[in-house]
Order: sequence, then structure tokens, then C-alpha cells
Amino acid sequence: MYKTTTLATALALAMAMHAQAHARTTSTPAVAVASLQGSHADTGSINGVVTDAGRGGYLAGAEVRISGLDVVAVTGSDGRFALHRVPAGRHELRVSYVGRPDRTHVVDVVAGQASNARIDVSAARDATDLDAVVVRAQPIAESEYAALQAQRASTSLVNVVAADSIGRFPDQNVAAALSRLPGIAVERDQGQERYVNLRGAPARWTTIAFDGVNVISPAGRTARLDTIPSSIASQVVARKAITAAMPSETLAGNIDIITRSPFDYEGLKVGADVGIGYNDLGGGRQYNWGGFLSSKFADDRFGVLVSASKYSRDMVTDNFESDPEVAAEDQEPGGDERVWFDAHQNKLYRLTRENESVSGRLEFRPSDDHHFFLSSIHTEFSDHELRNAIEFDFDANAVRTSDTRPQAVAQRTGYADVRTGNTPWQGTVYGVEMDSTQNINDSVQSIFTTTLGGDQNLGDWRARWRLNYTEAEQKSGPSFNSTWVSPSERTLRPTVDYDFSNRSLHRVTLYDTIRNPDGSFSKGNLKRSLDSHDYNFVSVVTNSGKAVTDSYSTRLDLFRETELFGRPTELQFGVQYDDRTKENNQTRYAITAAQLTAMGIAHPAMADFASDKPYQGALPLGYSFRYHDEDRARALLDGLRSQGAGGFDDGVVMDNWYNVQERIGAVYGMATSHFDWGNVVAGVRGEYTRNQSSANAEDDSGYRRITVRESGVDFFPSVHVNWDLNDEMKLRFSANTGAARPDYTDLRPNFSISDDEQEIDGGNPYAETEKSMGLDAYFEWYMRPQGFFSAGVYYKKLRDVLFDVELPRFGNDDLDVPGFDRSQYTYFTLANGGDGHIRGLELAYSQGFSPLADRLDLPLWVGDFGVTANVTFNDSEATTPDGRKVSLPGASDLIYNTSLYYEAHGLSARLSWQYRTEWIDGIGDGDVMGDAYWDDVGRLDFSMRYAFNDNVEMYLDANNLLNEPGIRYQGNRQRTTEYERFGKRFMIGVRMNF
Repeated sequence: MYKTTTLATALALAMAMHAQAHARTTSTPAVAVASLQGSHADTGSINGVVTDAGRGGYLAGAEVRISGLDVVAVTGSDGRFALHRVPAGRHELRVSYVGRPDRTHVVDVVAGQASNARIDVSAARDATDLDAVVVRAQPIAESEYAALQAQRASTSLVNVVAADSIGRFPDQNVAAALSRLPGIAVERDQGQERYVNLRGAPARWTTIAFDGVNVISPAGRTARLDTIPSSIASQVVARKAITAAMPSETLAGNIDIITRSPFDYEGLKVGADVGIGYNDLGGGRQYNWGGFLSSKFADDRFGVLVSASKYSRDMVTDNFESDPEVAAEDQEPGGDERVWFDAHQNKLYRLTRENESVSGRLEFRPSDDHHFFLSSIHTEFSDHELRNAIEFDFDANAVRTSDTRPQAVAQRTGYADVRTGNTPWQGTVYGVEMDSTQNINDSVQSIFTTTLGGDQNLGDWRARWRLNYTEAEQKSGPSFNSTWVSPSERTLRPTVDYDFSNRSLHRVTLYDTIRNPDGSFSKGNLKRSLDSHDYNFVSVVTNSGKAVTDSYSTRLDLFRETELFGRPTELQFGVQYDDRTKENNQTRYAITAAQLTAMGIAHPAMADFASDKPYQGALPLGYSFRYHDEDRARALLDGLRSQGAGGFDDGVVMDNWYNVQERIGAVYGMATSHFDWGNVVAGVRGEYTRNQSSANAEDDSGYRRITVRESGVDFFPSVHVNWDLNDEMKLRFSANTGAARPDYTDLRPNFSISDDEQEIDGGNPYAETEKSMGLDAYFEWYMRPQGFFSAGVYYKKLRDVLFDVELPRFGNDDLDVPGFDRSQYTYFTLANGGDGHIRGLELAYSQGFSPLADRLDLPLWVGDFGVTANVTFNDSEATTPDGRKVSLPGASDLIYNTSLYYEAHGLSARLSWQYRTEWIDGIGDGDVMGDAYWDDVGRLDFSMRYAFNDNVEMYLDANNLLNEPGIRYQGNRQRTTEYERFGKRFMIGVRMNF
């Protein structure tokens, strides 16, 4: 559960500040550069705050410009901005914010002094008396405007998801929220959004950060975003083109979770959310609760914010899986082109999944020039899983069709035998072996991150510093894993009619097996259920594992305003050091049938821990079965252990232990030059990386510890051009470079060596970093008063893409021993391939219909509707180490999202549709089987809210309304290898905000 240190920090008032890249400043005011006119003594400064005149609070991301000068500032989350080195005299400030009319404000600047400005921006277009403005809550529109304004104000290419006016996101976790953005697709696990594919890139190329500080996911470099509930964020920023100020380990992009600050609010602020619902498949419950408390005190010099949330869901799944192969048993003409299914199984899950978070923030602002903060966040994702897996092993006991021996003819099962009339899609197999596992698995993924930092104005210089510690932990177990197999006597196994012609339902029908007088087999009576006597005990195992990544990060950024080539410029320099260590440990305690027999202990039976709970799924299995009961299963295991049965498997400990250390030192320089038409951001980052990987290698003589060290230096230049065509239109161009280092599990030297086969299997500590050079060109049109359109093209040139491969030779003598030159052994590992590319086109559009209704004189209710839509066309390719050209795993050729919404009279409703085409899940060997794919998938969601006032609203959320399945196939769509449904979900609740 929550770490004591996290609770202590939260209750003691901790939490983070918005530390994004300088393009979008946070609680520290954004700073722009004024053209100098006269000596330094002829200038002053402007400190200000921009507020929401209608609803109260601050406007974050608003652009503040000085008319007639190349000066622009962007407000932080607290609405504050600062303009330095402004010429003395009277100036007009113009404030712009998407969805609101521009606001002007006159300020007198005195040389050597700081002038103050408070600017109220109204949502009404023609309001002259702000006190008379009546503002109706529009949570969808307000969230859209906040996101677009953050995007517009950024000096690099980003997309943003923002919380609405009461701090609520449209989705439960960060992955689901991001799936609404252009160019982003998600990979789901049992229906729940988990990984992000950003512009056609594999999930491992996307990094995550909290308030600008990169963190490692519990699973490693592949960021699991279902670990992070969206309730902790005020914004989630997808950075698609990085600057030199960002770590280079971002090949595809970076997901920055911006958390709340107490200075986001004017005073005491309290929010709460309580919801309850159910899943229609299996009738499982779901519930959600969360809230935050924020306050400022001591003349607003101190601020405190604490928050917590929890989401829980009980669910079941409908599942079947079938395993294809080119069968060696099929020796008939055309057999090398036929693909059979050698096994079919149902994995029937009962799951409880939970997201929890707790956070706290303490901030101290002794003056406008100094800001200090302490932040702490703990997020946790837990998965409690009961799984009944029932597998029909069709190729067990099968013989080659070319075998004409009398005993072989008599023992024919029918598997992969076209002579019996069987085909890969339909047929009969006699005396099928059944395997079953009845498991209880627990896993917990957690992130604990704490940051101490500050922002200081030091005359001509500004400084930003961060000290961060992050622990990412992945725990599993103690599990209960039991294995069972049908008796060896074929007549005690079922005969199976299979029908795999319907890709959405692979059917099996079971019969008793009859042995004929000539020794052959035939079908008997229909077998309607699988019972305890159909299986013999094989083993029961309990596993426990823990992988911990400890990360320490230190960072210092320095800023100075000057002129460069006659243009006002902000220079930025920085250093960063990251020290990360990941260690993995696993244990296994196993009890086998042979051990029990030797000890004279009776073998357990499935009936010993069976449950009377009825089948909860909707898939027509073709047979009935009994679930297992968790308490009785664990009692069975404990009882056997108490009798002295079983023991620890030392090989598991040795095989799974590894320790990987990573040290990264970085320096960078960057300049942002301002022009009357926009700005240019250019810089370069240099990084020195040193890895040390340790694991245990196994050969015929046992285990020995292997340690491999690698190091290198890389440079990453980038340039971004932001061209304001006018007040509404913007062009963006960027050229950038990035990298993706191999994951920690890939770097471990856990070699398994076979001298007989002359093969080595394991990780690859010698793997090179994957690299990219990217080009982007985007047009953005922030249409007044309520519209947005963008079109962009992107291209990434890839080098050294990693693939799971078979290499013809190991290539070095690290593993050589007397008598064995292992450098020439075949090596099964992850290795770098050749070059590749990702390229595509993004289109995005959003429009409230109110201006359209006014222009076309349509009924007023038409103006209460709006639409958002985006589409991405993508193409990718990479060269494998053996020279084949393949698409990148995780890349769909087409992704689109669209939603229609309605907002009026306190009612908000939105209907959303998401879709992505198929994508490669695994690279094949180039044979008739082909590559493995996840099929195209769509999701239809609906949400509705009614606001009684600005403080209380009720809501209804409905997800996956069409009950779309997840389908995996091999080579072609007809060859389904996995099919799973998860059901529709509904939740109703209330939110309060005071």
C-alpha cells in the first residue's frame, strides 16, 4: 500500500510545482524578452496576474503581449506573468486566450521599478460591466479551450488534455485520456488502456514525466500509463518534438503529467468525487472516489495541497485462444502451406483492478523573485487475478501421416490429417489431451516520486533547480499456480469436434472416446462438463517477485535575457545527472506429484478447492466447468507445505536475478530568439551514458556471475520555428533528434548456454541505442471565437531499431571457457537491425456550433452542440537484422477520434468514437505463418453531466457501449489466435467543488 514516507510528506504538506520546459511556464511566471531601447537604467519590469472574470480563479497559459514590442509572456498555472527589461513609459498589454475575446490593459513602467498589473479576462464577447456577466458552466468547452491555449502558447510541438473547470478528466487513467489526442493510439490489456503508441512508434519509445521530471515506469522503459490515475493531473502534455532542455531518451515523444499546485487557486479550495457502477459482463461492481484540499496562508507566502483517489473494478472476460503451426505431422501434398491449430484454450478471468494515488505539495514564495517547493506523489495499480485456463492439446500423441506402421495407423488421432476429412478449420480429433491451470495471481505496479526544487530571479539571471528521487516498483505474488493434465489413457480423454471457421467464435464440442476392436477410436456420447476426475494433479507452485528501480536526478537550468544578432533572446544552459539502478529478484516454491508420491501424501483433486459460483461469462464454451475458490486453494497449498512437501527452486532465483545500473550526465545550451513574426528555439544536448549489467549465466557446469560495462557519448541538436501568420494562424517547423535506450531486461546478461547445441539465449548488454532524426511541419488555426483546425506532416529517420532475432554468431569471447569457443555460437536475443522510418499526416478539428448558428440564422439550440475530430495517416518501416522490411510493432496505418457534444442549461453530454486499424504485435520468421497482429478496434463511449450550480454536478459515464472485442491473428484475419470480450461499463456519481 502507500509508503509511510508518502503519507508523511502529504500530511506534512508537500507537493510538486509545474516544472515544464520553459515553453510553458508553471507557477513561476513566464518571462519574455523586451527589445532594449536606451541603457539598462531606462528599463523596468511588469509583474502581473491574469484572472477569470466570470468563474473566478486564474487563467493558465494566457499569452500577454506588449503592443509594438517583440515581447510575449505566458501565464503560469497561478495566472502570473513577468516582463523584464521593459522600456520606461506607458504600454498597452494585450491578453489572448482561446475561446475568449482579447483583453487590453494599460501599464505605466518606471525605470528601475516593478509595475503590477491584474487583468480580468471575461468569457463574454461584448460585456462592458464584468459584474453583470452571467457565466454558464461549459465543462467540455472550458477543458478544450484550456488545452488549446496551452498548445498555442508552447514554443515546441505539443498536444494537451486539460481538466475542466472542476478538475475532472474525461477518462479514468492517463492512457485513456491521451487516446483522444491526434496521433496517439493506445494498446489495451483486457479492455483497459495501458500503453501509448505516439505517431506510429512502438510503446517503448514514449517516456513519462511528472511536472517535467522524467521517471522510469515500474515495468521499465515501456511506460505503463494505466499505473497513473488522471485525477492527480491538471494537464497531461504530449510533447511530440523535444527541445535540447529535455532528456534525449525521448525518441517518439514525452508524456508530461502536470499536477495541481496550491497557487492554482485564489484561496481555500476543496474538491470531491464519488461514483459507483457496474460491468454488464459478469455484473461486477466498480467504484471511484477522490478529492483534494488546497489552501494558502501566511499572507499567501505558503501554499499546501493534498489529494487522494481510488478506482476499483471487478470484471470477468470471455476468451479463447488458438495456437497456429505448420504441422510436421501433415506429410500430405501441400502440407508445408497449410496452417493448423495445434491447441485451443479458454482463459477465463475474474479480475479486480485498482488505481490508487496520494499526493501532497508544499510551496513557499517569500517574494515574486523566489519560489521553493517540496512535492511527493505515490500512484499504484494493482491487479488481483483468478484464472481458469482450459487447453485442448490437439497434437499430443499425433503421428506423421506418412507413418504406415500398423500401430501408428491404429493410433491416429486425426490431427493435421486431411485424409480423414479434417481441415485446418473443421474436423475431429480423438482422445485429446487436456491441460488446465487454475491460478491466483497478484501484481502491484507503483511509482513513488519526490522532488525538492526552486526557481530564483537573480538580477540578469534566473535559476531553476530540481532534486528528485523516484522509486518504481513491480511486485508479484505470492501466487497460487496449479497445473493439471488429463489421464494418459486415451479413452479417459475427450474426443473433440472443432469448428474454427468463425473467426469470432472458435467452437469445441466434447464427446466420450471409444476404442474400437481394431484399436482405432471413435466418438461416444456427448460430454457436457469437465469434472475433477478428468484431470490428474501435476504440480502446485507459488511465485513471488520484486523488481525495484531507484532513480536519483539532479538538474540545474540557468536563464539570461540578452540580444543575439540584434534580436531579443533568452539563453538557457543546463546540466543534469541521473543515477538509476534496477534489480530484479524472484522466488518459487514448487510441489510436484512425484514429491507427494514419494512422501506418501495423497494427491489433491480439483474438487478440493472448487467453487459453486456459476459461470459468469457469456461465451458459449461447449462444456461446463467449476471455478476455483481462492481461500480453499491457498489453504490447500498451506496444508501441503505444513506436511513438508515441496521446496524452493534455486534455479528460478539464479535465472531471474539481475542488476542494471545506468548513469547519465548531460549538458545543454539553448537559445530562444523573438521576432515580430514569432520565435526560433535552437540548441544542442550532449549526454554521456555508462551502463553496468549483471546477471547469472548458466551452462552445463552451473551458474556464474557475468558483468558487462558499456559507455558512450552522444549529441542531440534541435531547432524549432514558430511563425505567427496572424493572431489566429501559426506555422511550426522543427528538426530534432532523440534516442531510445534498450530496456533494463534487454540489457541483462542472463545467458543460457548449450554447448551441445552451440546456442546462447539471453539478453543483450551490447545492444546499441535506437536513434532518430525527426522533421515536423504543422499549420494551426485557432479560429475565433470557438474553433480550431490543424494539419501537420512528420517524418522520423530511424537507426539501429531493435528486434527479437536469431544471430548466426555470438560475436565475442566473454563467455569462452577452456575447450569451448562460444564466440561462434548461434545467439537468440534482442539485436539492432538496420534503418527505418516513420512518416505521417495529422489532421485535427474542433468547432462549437454557436458561431455557425448565428451566421446561418439557425435555431438557437443548434449552437449548443459542438464537434471534435482528429485523424492520423501513418506509414512505418524498419529493416530487421536478417534484412527483411517490416512495419514497426504498435503502428496503425489509420487512427481517428471523433465526438459530438452538447452543452446548455447546466447539461453536458458527449458521444465519442475511437478507432485504429490493425497493428503488428510480433515479427514472424517470414514463412507462411506471417506476422502476429492485433486487429482493428473501435470504442464508443458516452458521458453526461448535470450541474445544479457551479459547485455540484451529477454524472453518468458509459464505456465500450458496443462491447468491442480484442482480436489477435497470425498472418491473415481469418486465423484468429486470441479473442476476448470485456463488456460494457457504467458509472454514476456526484462531484463537488467549493
